[in-house]
Amino acid sequence: MRLQLYILFILVVSVRLSAQTSLDTAANFTVKDVNGITHRLNEYLDQNKIVVIDFFTITCGPCITYAPQINESYTHFGCNNSNVIFMGINWGADNAGVFNFDTTYGVHYPGISGTEGNGNHVVADYGVLSYPTVILILPDSYIAEQYIWPPSTEHIDSLVIAHGGIVSGCNTSATSAEKATDNKNQILSIFPVPASDFITCTTSITEKSSLEICTVTGSRVTSPVTVLPGESSRIMTGNLLKGYYLLLLRNKNGMIIDSQPVIIQN
Repeated sequence: MRLQLYILFILVVSVRLSAQTSLDTAANFTVKDVNGITHRLNEYLDQNKIVVIDFFTITCGPCITYAPQINESYTHFGCNNSNVIFMGINWGADNAGVFNFDTTYGVHYPGISGTEGNGNHVVADYGVLSYPTVILILPDSYIAEQYIWPPSTEHIDSLVIAHGGIVSGCNTSATSAEKATDNKNQILSIFPVPASDFITCTTSITEKSSLEICTVTGSRVTSPVTVLPGESSRIMTGNLLKGYYLLLLRNKNGMIIDSQPVIIQN
């Protein structure tokens, strides 16, 4: 029995050791997320940013479990608009796989695929062998946290704050929409999902309103479309890049009264 417990202990320790990065100093990298945005590590560090990286695969159980909690920390520190940058670097999947993972499990921080976003190379450079491995890099390139476990919201928040991260909150239109709960569920349906050239939307509004699509950071990417009670509305999306967006419903005073995720797969 003691021998079995000892072997089990060694196996657990081995897994934990293989999960952490083998580096003390961060290696620079350039990656492109599933929305086509380029991210360069040294540019963030030169801006005196703290960088939190979630190394993940789209099939591992703990990655699925902790992805929403990591995203919660991302929102606590300003959705990449404060002095903390979050990103997810995948191994093994393409853009569509990472996009579907992020959409399914509520991940809004930039997701980089293994095969199309250069994630596989970054994983290899950092010597990551187990997932999820969450690390924290300081502006001087020192990897202050080689393996944040468990990667729960509370644990990540405490470590980021200890290393100088500033709690900010997401001050964007998209986040305001998510928090506007008083008039939720006024967007009844969106079709098709995923969309290509257009989406058709039905609502439960009782007065003239408008619909628009924005990025997850709150940047408007379509012009407002007027919505009338009892009528469906069409928004053209053919010029949008493949990715995850938010559909915003505004009342006649311009207040966001509902929001729903939109998947564009052009």
